[in-house]
Amino acid sequence: MVDEVFGNLDQQATKEAFKQYLRDWKKWKLKALQRFPKVGSPSMDGQPHGTTHDPDSQFVNFSEASYQYQTRIKCCTVLMSVGEDEEILGDILLHRFIKGWSAVKTMNYINEHYNAYMDDRTYRRKQDQALWEGALMCPDESVRIKSK
Repeated sequence: MVDEVFGNLDQQATKEAFKQYLRDWKKWKLKALQRFPKVGSPSMDGQPHGTTHDPDSQFVNFSEASYQYQTRIKCCTVLMSVGEDEEILGDILLHRFIKGWSAVKTMNYINEHYNAYMDDRTYRRKQDQALWEGALMCPDESVRIKSK
């Protein structure tokens, strides 16, 4: 698909890349928890002591991991805020790929929450649309795969 803003994108590869991008949420969340900065006690003897933990790098590593997982959630919530139709799309992404729900559980949630009736085929079409629109809105350009 040729687009004025993004150029020539491979739609299927872009959706797959964005799907994996969202699924990496848990990995970044765990890294943020592992890298939570620790502050040690100051030395009371007045002598310099070497440390294996650089406080600055601890904060940088924690901040990067925290930013990465929060950005993935934000992709879903921003899509939900675009309009009424996109609210369902953002919810599909949030529950299916961030929370890791099955397609059936997500579809049942959407049907109940939005008082809508979606069959499996309609749900799959909406999920594809959500992945495409989410990838176009994603701040990480690596999810948009160019056609060859």
